[in-house]
Amino acid sequence: MESSGPSGDRSLQEALRAAVERTLAATAGSASETRGRAQELLDDVAKRGQEARDTVGRRGQEAREASASVTTRVVEAIQEMRLASGEEVRALEEQLAAIERRVSDLEQRSRDARERDPEPQVEGK
Repeated sequence: MESSGPSGDRSLQEALRAAVERTLAATAGSASETRGRAQELLDDVAKRGQEARDTVGRRGQEAREASASVTTRVVEAIQEMRLASGEEVRALEEQLAAIERRVSDLEQRSRDARERDPEPQVEGK
């Protein structure tokens, strides 16, 4: 079923062109549907990404607020502890040294008194 000549070539070209146009027309609808679905999916991904970014931002803000609150409470607790300054510690060390000297002196006096009078007399015996 071969055609030869210009009219046969032309009808073959027209048939081929018509087949290509029908194929393109048939797939044009599904390509449009695919493009629409791809756009929906992209919109959904963008929406979820925005929601995730908002959630992360909100949680970050909550963490910063919690951290600031904890920092404030720690500072207040330290201030309430009223830690001794270096000068106060030195003054306490001096007082302790004076007490140690006094106790040592009292112990020595007690030993000296026992040596002079080994058995103290109890009245009423």
